[in-house]
Amino acid sequence: MIFLLTTISEALVYTCFALLMGSYIFSLFPADLKPKIVVSQKIKLTAIAGVVIFSFAPLLSLVTFLYEDYGLWQTLKSIIFTFEVGKSWLFLAIISIILGLYIFFFDKKTANIYPIIGIIIIFVLIAVLGMAGHASSVSPVKGFITHFMHFASVVVWVGILLNVSWFSRNKENWVNFLKWFHIMALYCFAIVVITGLSLMNLSMEWSAYPDSWMLSYGQSLLIKHLLIIPLIGYAFINGMVMKRKLEKEESFDPRPWTKVEFFIILLIFVATGAMSQQSPPSNLADILSSEGISPLFGLFYDGTIQPSLNVQLMPKFDGILLAVVSIGFFTVSILSFFKKMPPVFSFAMSILVVISAYLALLLSVQIV
Repeated sequence: MIFLLTTISEALVYTCFALLMGSYIFSLFPADLKPKIVVSQKIKLTAIAGVVIFSFAPLLSLVTFLYEDYGLWQTLKSIIFTFEVGKSWLFLAIISIILGLYIFFFDKKTANIYPIIGIIIIFVLIAVLGMAGHASSVSPVKGFITHFMHFASVVVWVGILLNVSWFSRNKENWVNFLKWFHIMALYCFAIVVITGLSLMNLSMEWSAYPDSWMLSYGQSLLIKHLLIIPLIGYAFINGMVMKRKLEKEESFDPRPWTKVEFFIILLIFVATGAMSQQSPPSNLADILSSEGISPLFGLFYDGTIQPSLNVQLMPKFDGILLAVVSIGFFTVSILSFFKKMPPVFSFAMSILVVISAYLALLLSVQIV
């Protein structure tokens, strides 16, 4: 139960950060380069509260482990003021309160300096999260910088997408919006990929990636990577294709399709949240000995797992067939846009892309 709660809370923290960042970025652009975006002060303050509340979730496992021996108040005081993860949360809460006060008093200001200050405060919050992350514990300088760039790029890109999907009052100026957002999204995506690979390398050797699938961390990482496949498809639709569609058909509403893209990103956030609660495969043999294999991996392999074993991908008929099926689902999910199918149909096809690709890989696994 704690694992599920923490995983969802992590995803909601990322969403709150994205909402705040996106609202400030939109404030920097003139009205003719964006649809009308309205994010109320109440929603922003709720997002701030969400950052504080949901970021506390990782500390719950410590609380539940210690409070029976020391009492709830003593446990909370000890965790917050003694443990590094507690100190980081306290610092995060203080900066969040400062941002909340800033929003309360200056939210109606229109000069560009006000959203810039807001963005700077959010970057400080991202830095605080980075200092408490796994990457910083492995490599204090490289890990911190990489995590900061990764998370900052994510919240900039996703924040704009979230705001335009859910808080745009109209679809006016959408083509003008796409002209700058498409370029920004490409840069952010490139940074996310490069820094993501670097963060992955801090936890494991790239050659050990299939071996990590034996662990719950590796399963979450694999699902996260597979979700990027439909995400690229929606980025193609909502970027290049959407611009041409709107130039030919001004009455078309692009917002349902950006919402579908956001839901895929939300699932990626959930997978990332699950990873943060699991042991990274920095020492695969020790983790296998202490924790055993992932329950998901156990569905596809019922043999004896030894710490010295390795996972290899061997082409099998079932795996190849499912890979072809996955490509078919992906093609249908893209074509559904051109065939004017409901976005929810495309989303369902995208989920089937991930499921069939996952099965194609796991059914091709051979332990040696």
